[in-house]
Amino acid sequence: PVPNPENHELYEKYQELAKKEEKEKKVYFVGRLASYKYFNMDAAIDNALDMFNEIEGSPKQPDIDDDNDGDGKKIKKGKASTVSDSI
Repeated sequence: PVPNPENHELYEKYQELAKKEEKEKKVYFVGRLASYKYFNMDAAIDNALDMFNEIEGSPKQPDIDDDNDGDGKKIKKGKASTVSDSI
């Protein structure tokens, strides 16, 4: 969506409807459409996993840029890590 007052007003209406659905029917909206903004795919997946963990009461997963294995090296977005990377 183009960020302008008209679209912002529309987004606020969508948010109200989404909150009602979540509360009454346990239907959750996540990702690009729910946030009404563009996400790169890695951020969209991260957003969905965070919402799942919030719903299920699980701890939040570390972000993609976090030090996931404690070795002091951050994993950069877009970089795939393999088992051999940690050996």
